[in-house]
Amino acid sequence: MAYFLILPAYLLLLIVLGVAALVARMTPQGRPLSRCIIGGMIGSVPGIILANVLVTLLGILPVLLAEHFAPPDAVRQFLAICAGATLLLGPFAASAAGVLFGFLGGCGFVWRRWNRRESVTVRSS
Repeated sequence: MAYFLILPAYLLLLIVLGVAALVARMTPQGRPLSRCIIGGMIGSVPGIILANVLVTLLGILPVLLAEHFAPPDAVRQFLAICAGATLLLGPFAASAAGVLFGFLGGCGFVWRRWNRRESVTVRSS
């Protein structure tokens, strides 16, 4: 159910960022910004996927542990509540964090690569 809300919002974010990258690309001063936006868009994809896989595994972990161990009923109920809360609310927080850190990572990658290329061009001149 959470992904029914998350995926359309993420798609809308990618569309808005793509339009922003195109608008920035039309001006000479905005070209570096356009590269960063596109790098961030690309970086956000593995970021959101990795974050949601981790949250899903974290939500399923108490259930898997409860199968192999026989905890008391109170502990079992607590683990069930934690697993349910993690699987219900976790994707929202994980998606936001994954998009943010993936975007920043992609931006940083493009920025470092572009600065390295600029420094090689300046040295060879």
